[in-house]
Amino acid sequence: MLFKRQKQGQGGIEISVLVILIAMFIVIYVILLPPAERDELLNETSITLPGLPVGAKVILSESPGNVFSYSKNIQTAKIEPIHLYSRDNAETTSLVKGLRIARNLLKDSYRTILFTIDDIDTLKELKLFMLVSDSQGRLTIRLNDNIVYQGFLTGDQLPITLPTQYLKTNNKLEFSLNLPGVTEFYKTNYYLLEDVSLIKVHSKTKKETERFFFVDMEENQKVKNVKLHYILSCNSLDERGSLDIKLNGRLQSKDAVFCEYNDEIILPLEEEDLNKDGRNLLSFKIDKGDYSLEQVRIVSELTKSTYPKYVFDIDSDEFAELESGAKKLNLRMTFSEGRNKATLFVQDSQFSFDTNKKEYVKDITKMVDNGANFIKIVPKENFEIKSLKISIDNA
Repeated sequence: MLFKRQKQGQGGIEISVLVILIAMFIVIYVILLPPAERDELLNETSITLPGLPVGAKVILSESPGNVFSYSKNIQTAKIEPIHLYSRDNAETTSLVKGLRIARNLLKDSYRTILFTIDDIDTLKELKLFMLVSDSQGRLTIRLNDNIVYQGFLTGDQLPITLPTQYLKTNNKLEFSLNLPGVTEFYKTNYYLLEDVSLIKVHSKTKKETERFFFVDMEENQKVKNVKLHYILSCNSLDERGSLDIKLNGRLQSKDAVFCEYNDEIILPLEEEDLNKDGRNLLSFKIDKGDYSLEQVRIVSELTKSTYPKYVFDIDSDEFAELESGAKKLNLRMTFSEGRNKATLFVQDSQFSFDTNKKEYVKDITKMVDNGANFIKIVPKENFEIKSLKISIDNA
């Protein structure tokens, strides 16, 4: 009888072990599934993260605030700040601390200095500077066997411009002197030079840039008016230029830049220049100067109400990394206390969440396109979205 009870007890233990093993296999299977399939199986990816992972690149950051189950007819699209400039940067490179050149009937002590220029393409100007401590005679300076100076050098003639057409990657400067005259054949011509340096002037330019934005153009939807808002700051007062703004290749504004005020500029855009598919391109171009455009946004008033929609851009290199699996694209949202329920649209895809948690994360790698993308929020309840971020993370 005792033996029989022991057998029954052992049977129960074996069943319990089997159940545990099956459960473990199921958990491991779900963990090893690809993210998209795991999300589909679980129907939601909602986890608590203390912050963005190391190496994440944020391509969209918004604070939507309160969202409502009913829609509004005002759309606001935030645009990344813009920095446009055309400026010259001077850089001094020391060649030698001291240089003595001498020549007489018995000896010719000419001097050669070698130097390299790795950035000829961006080099606008190159000058040679030095201090003349003492001198006698006529000095000749050659750059790669081309004469760039010949005469009795004084401080008033410095710096000496070195023509950029004579430059190579590896260069040679040669300093030489003439012989004393016939009546002074016994003398020595000489130059004592100090702090021989190059002054490189580089032209750094970023005269134009582009920004995408999206206006929700649903069926029978029309735009009553659309305006560009921005604050313009001048980073340099040396040059005053003009700013051209185009919408989908059509000029909207061409004005001289005034730096006296930091007030918000509101530029009405032509509604007929908007693309019917809702994807639009703004281009900004200057002729000279150094300017920053901050707090840039597009405010559109529509004839029909719509829901919050945001645009983000993925360049070709980033998209290639997403396609190869080297990177992944994550949507992260944080909420206030309470129930948070909505359907989200990313391009042609959609998904829903219903959670009481304060954070929500979703892998949207397979939903996006190369170039401009949008995400639209259709709330099923009224709730607050504290932050919405889309980031490119390591896979």
